[in-house]
Amino acid sequence: MKKILSLIFCFSLIFAVKAQNPTIDSLKNELAKAPTEKKRIDISNELIQPTGEINLNSAIVLGNKMILESRKIKYKWGEANALTNTSGVLMMKGDFEQVKKNLDKAEGLFTALNDTSSLSLIYGSKGQMYGMQSQYDSANCYYFKAVAIQEAEGTSANLGRNYGNIAIGFLMQSKYQQALKYQQKGLEIAQSLHNTRSEAYIMLNMGITYQRMLDAKRSEKALLEAVRLAKETGLKNVEVYAYSNLASLFSTLENWNETYKYALKAAEMGKATGDVSIEAASYSKAALALAHLKRYDEAKELVDRGMADAEASGQPLILAQLHEAMGKTLLLQEKYEEAIPYYEKTRDIFAQTDEYDENIGAIYQNLAKCYEETARFDEALTSFKKYAAINDSIRSRENVQKGTEQMMTYEFEKTQEAQRADQKRKDAVAKARQWVLAIVLALSLMLVFVIYRALRSKKKSNAKLQAQKEEVQNALLKLKSTQSQLIQAEKMASLGELTAGIAHEIQNPLNFVNNFSEVSKDLVKEMNEEIDNGNYDYAKEIAADLVLSLDKINHHGKRADGIVKGMLQHSRASSDVKEPTNINTLADEYFRLAYHGLRAKDKSFNATLETNFDKTIGTVDIARQDIGRVVLNLITNAFYAVGAKKILLDRSLPSEAHPYQPTVIVSTKKLADGIEIRIHDNGNGIPDGVKDKIFQPFFTTKPTGEGTGLGLSLSYDIVKKYGGELTMETKEGKGTTFIIFMPGNGV
Repeated sequence: MKKILSLIFCFSLIFAVKAQNPTIDSLKNELAKAPTEKKRIDISNELIQPTGEINLNSAIVLGNKMILESRKIKYKWGEANALTNTSGVLMMKGDFEQVKKNLDKAEGLFTALNDTSSLSLIYGSKGQMYGMQSQYDSANCYYFKAVAIQEAEGTSANLGRNYGNIAIGFLMQSKYQQALKYQQKGLEIAQSLHNTRSEAYIMLNMGITYQRMLDAKRSEKALLEAVRLAKETGLKNVEVYAYSNLASLFSTLENWNETYKYALKAAEMGKATGDVSIEAASYSKAALALAHLKRYDEAKELVDRGMADAEASGQPLILAQLHEAMGKTLLLQEKYEEAIPYYEKTRDIFAQTDEYDENIGAIYQNLAKCYEETARFDEALTSFKKYAAINDSIRSRENVQKGTEQMMTYEFEKTQEAQRADQKRKDAVAKARQWVLAIVLALSLMLVFVIYRALRSKKKSNAKLQAQKEEVQNALLKLKSTQSQLIQAEKMASLGELTAGIAHEIQNPLNFVNNFSEVSKDLVKEMNEEIDNGNYDYAKEIAADLVLSLDKINHHGKRADGIVKGMLQHSRASSDVKEPTNINTLADEYFRLAYHGLRAKDKSFNATLETNFDKTIGTVDIARQDIGRVVLNLITNAFYAVGAKKILLDRSLPSEAHPYQPTVIVSTKKLADGIEIRIHDNGNGIPDGVKDKIFQPFFTTKPTGEGTGLGLSLSYDIVKKYGGELTMETKEGKGTTFIIFMPGNGV
């Protein structure tokens, strides 16, 4: 026949995917890390398609293995996907009987699982199965069922593939208008999703459509673009089918050398990938090219080579192609009698399909010529009439015109869309310029008005400014006074926190004073008795014990005096005077005072107190009173944090049900350029949203009425005042550490 039958590759809808497939390497990497047997099966199922695009036999082995392993662990979803994906590979091998069995089983499993998305893939696969057997009405029936589900669910990727496959059915029935319509819809979806793989499939089939419309220029351009996209994405199946259809295109142009070149390239790639159907079909095209080049023996050799593959493919159209190629080879040698059986076989195969195009007409035309040359005139006339009817129907002006109009409308709309977008950009730029000019003009007018008003009211403003200056100065004086009062109030508040702790601390030396006073009283009485009895030596021993007792009273009295003086010093206004201070002693003193103060208010409160003091620090010149206030405030906050967390946990769980133990750790460290004091708690930490606010005045995370919001702010200011730094480290749910750094070396 005049034109070789075009082979069309459907969109691999049978592979149960929701988007572009990852590369084989990345899937194998995922497979090695699969945490469960089901996950391993799922990833292996995803590997079937890309493996099939390289080697069909390897993909079938993998698919059958996944079917058995899924059944073994009763994983129905995995089994259904394995059946579906393996069907796609079997389809390329032409084993349609097994394909139908697999798809029917998969359909039953997905129906039981109520998985409509996967059912739509099954319908698409069945459409492809019928399409590859040239039963295009049945194919489109299933494709439209798949489309109905996918349009309802909005699954664009699979919808685009089905549009492309519907176009194939219309193309093979010479309904070019409908074919282009659905190809263009599929292409728009693929481009919107940046799905280069789908673009490759669509460009392949659009090239075939243009070829059928006798638009060789657009056909060649589309097919070469399909080759480029296929190489870019590693789609060897698309590449081989593009070569095959380029061979068909050049045969219509009677460029037999190019036909032979592309057909042989397609056959070699088909053999390498295990695609016997494309290998056989390509041999038929190469044979036809050789026949026209009068290389008849080589042509017959290629036909014989392709026949075995065609029988294995199970695709009748490929057998028809090879018979037609052999018939044409004999016809060109004027061996009409020998050519007739091959053309009759081709005619009978096409009679069992839904195909209706110029290729069928060419078969009847060549058959009519053979009948005529062998004097079988009645059969020649019947065949010629059939050829004329088909040719008139397919090549009717209306059919070609509709397809051309569809193509031109699509291209015109694309051009118009680009022009509208360009004009829209220009309008936006012009509008932006107008707005800029208007804004500049408005600002200029406002500026002139402001200057005019400023000059007019200059004298009044100066007078007002002077009055405001005096008012601000008075306000500043009041603010400083208020600030001093707030600082003193905060000091007294911290003193209040200390009161209970101080009471506890002062009680210990007072108890010692009382106890040793009683002992001294008893010793004096005993000494008098011994003197009366004349035991002067023993009386002297008692006198020595009395002196020791009085020393103890004196020691604990001074201890109580020191505590009272410290309390008074804390309550006095700061003198800003630095004095040598033992940092470890300071921290330890306020640590104990704060703890006993809190225990005095809440007997149920308990916490683990830990210290880690650097003994090499010695004494440091600091403002003892101010730095002590900072340490006290931070330790008090730490106890509050751990207590709050303990209460919260106890409310949700019994205390024995959670291991939480409130802990506060105070540590010191000597650095090269100063000293560091750390106060750490294992409370709830400070949320990320408020970390930047904690040193702001009047900000507090405590409930209303439980904090002034000034403690951390004043502490921060005090540390900065003496050239130090107060920083914080916190982790929500784990705890907080406040770090005081003071410059200077130990003395």
